[in-house]
Amino acid sequence: MENDTKETKIPSQIIFENLKELLRAKNTAHESMFKFHWKKMWPFSLIWPQVDFERIVRLMSEIRKNAIIQKNLVLQAKGVAKDFEKDFLNAVPAYLDALDVSCQKLSNAAQWKQDMLLKRIHKEIKMRRDVAEYNRILREYEKAQGDLVRAGSIVQLGWGKVVQNLNK
Repeated sequence: MENDTKETKIPSQIIFENLKELLRAKNTAHESMFKFHWKKMWPFSLIWPQVDFERIVRLMSEIRKNAIIQKNLVLQAKGVAKDFEKDFLNAVPAYLDALDVSCQKLSNAAQWKQDMLLKRIHKEIKMRRDVAEYNRILREYEKAQGDLVRAGSIVQLGWGKVVQNLNK
């Protein structure tokens, strides 16, 4: 016997839930790479496995693919959306673009770290030049993160209008 009071979600709710999941996955990769943890310190780092940079690169690629899927979902949702959803749906593509760039830059940082691990194994490090390159990659990622936060605030404003109208 089915429950007749089951609430159906509007397309904006589905898109918002998907955005939260994509951001959660990206933030997990960010924390894995940059957050301080005692297991990352020497000599503990010799005992416990470190960040899997190749996995982060693959995850960022998957998030970028899902961002494209979400853009298509937004285009479909715009056709059936109510007026109060328009601001939210219009802000989401820019947010997805910013998320895509941020994932690309985080992937670049992870790939650089992986390449450094391989260079260390083969003793090919030229530290001064390599550090300058990594600093450039980190600055690009920092800029992309700022753009993502700014785009996210616009999405939050649009989402606030959706929530207000749903609660009426």
